Amino acid sequence: MIFSNLFHRKKNKESETGSFSQYDQSEYAKLETKNIVKELNLSDAAQAKKYVVDLCKQMIQASKDIEDSKSEYQLVTNYLTDIQILEDLTDAERKPILECATQVAKLEKQRTDFLKTKRRLTDTQFAQMQEEEENLPGVIRRLKANEADLDAIKRNMAYLEGKKLEWSMQRSDSAKVQKVTRTAACYLLAVFITLFAFVGILSWYLNRDLQLVFTIMGFAAVGAGAFILIRYQDSTREIRQADVNRNQAITLENRVKIRYVNTKNAVDFICEKYHVRNAKELEFLYGQYQEEAREKETFRKTSDDLDYYTQNLLQYLTRLRMYDTRVWLTHANALVDSREMVELKHELLTRRQKLRARMEYSVGSIHEMKGEALKNMSKLGNNAYQLEQIIRKIEAMNPVFK
Repeated sequence: MIFSNLFHRKKNKESETGSFSQYDQSEYAKLETKNIVKELNLSDAAQAKKYVVDLCKQMIQASKDIEDSKSEYQLVTNYLTDIQILEDLTDAERKPILECATQVAKLEKQRTDFLKTKRRLTDTQFAQMQEEEENLPGVIRRLKANEADLDAIKRNMAYLEGKKLEWSMQRSDSAKVQKVTRTAACYLLAVFITLFAFVGILSWYLNRDLQLVFTIMGFAAVGAGAFILIRYQDSTREIRQADVNRNQAITLENRVKIRYVNTKNAVDFICEKYHVRNAKELEFLYGQYQEEAREKETFRKTSDDLDYYTQNLLQYLTRLRMYDTRVWLTHANALVDSREMVELKHELLTRRQKLRARMEYSVGSIHEMKGEALKNMSKLGNNAYQLEQIIRKIEAMNPVFK
């Protein structure tokens, strides 16, 4: 059946915006659609059925729109009645309301300004620092001291590394001297042996006594040997001393490295715990926390005062038997400033006029569409009865359509 699901079709309706320009555009679209439909060839039965179905859909939607508009119209009227109650108050009745509204408007602005303020810390950072607020000054001091120790340790490690290299180079130089000394000793020994042999052969060949030459050569050999021996012993002693000094430097460097690792671990632990890179950044975050904590305390006091004046304002307004008292909490400025009250009243009046015009237009459209549907009823055949049922349901939704 072509009409069976009309009243059960899911409706996806956008929220009412109250914009007169949007209202005009939607009605213009309906009129354009209507003009196009009138140009169709309704002599065709299938086309006529489709046309009537579209009319029924539009009538159902228009009737629902009227119901929504009626509810909003009554709501706007109730608000205008509340404004009239406020305008009719005597000065004595208005005074306590004005005092409370002034405080509510002021405190609400302060709270709004705070909420617009850019947060300095994340909720996690703030909660962590709040939990360890008492320990943070000591933590910052220890972190600064550890960072200073790290700098000193790095300098000591660089110094020891330099000394270790210095002793290694000194040992290498002494080892080279020792090697040269051994080589020189071998060469001198060969030279003196050769000289002694040559002088001996020369003495035998010439049959002359060359004892003085042998003596001089002996003294020269002893002197050269003594010099080489002393230099070799000095090199050996320097090598031994270089090894001792280098080992001491390595021992000290190992101790310093252990201290560096322990201090670095302590620094890294604190930095990872508070998600910072150094003590300067942690100190900055702590300052941000203190400032934000003061602002939150001020916000808490403001909220307490706002709650107090809000309850008082609601009590005064409730005594006036107004339709909606809580709406004035968001329009406290209108209670304080008569110009804002006039502007608010003007907006409500304008809105009510638009709603009335919209309902009148919808009623006229439904009457016109109803006439069009009934005029084409004869072309529906067996579906004519369903059309009558739909029209009755639409009339039941709002008797004004009969």
